[in-house]
Amino acid sequence: MEPERRQSRALRTRDLVLSAAVEVMVEHGYAGLTMQRVQTRAGVTRGALTHHFSSMRELAVAAVDHVARAQGAEIQGAVGTADPTALIDVLHEVTRRPTYVAGLELWVAARTDPALREALGPGARELARQLREPLLGLVGELDDERLEVFGDGLLSLLRGLAIGGVLRDRPALEKAVLQAWLVAFGADLRPVPSSSAQG
Repeated sequence: MEPERRQSRALRTRDLVLSAAVEVMVEHGYAGLTMQRVQTRAGVTRGALTHHFSSMRELAVAAVDHVARAQGAEIQGAVGTADPTALIDVLHEVTRRPTYVAGLELWVAARTDPALREALGPGARELARQLREPLLGLVGELDDERLEVFGDGLLSLLRGLAIGGVLRDRPALEKAVLQAWLVAFGADLRPVPSSSAQG
């Protein structure tokens, strides 16, 4: 088998394993993420699985990063809208998904696992950047402190709503909470530049 086909097959296998790991985490949580469950769900051999991921920690971090990349692309696609509320709606919808909450579960596990905390760091910073940049495009002239309150405060609010949604699924109330947050910054909000205006 020529190198190109071998590489393509390896990438397909890796994607299968990552998708399976995400599904297992959503269904069973981080504590229930096992090599056997992922192997069975992905339909791959043990050797193929361990070739790509040598530990559960490595696999879990890669699975969360895999989801975050897809979510980041979706968020970037929403930046083209001229309506700030529409962008917030997309962020809210993304952070309500079981895949996002599964990622937060890893963050909680990292509290007592220094190696997991270190492994999650780069992906967490990239996800925060992907979420924060579109938000900062919504606001007008703010001093640094108020800008930080707006961006980081809204991200913290979204995370809190995502965790709260595990026990009580009230999307309409969550939207009202987010709307109240936006009203607090209403004088500073500006339309997002449309993709056509950006050239």
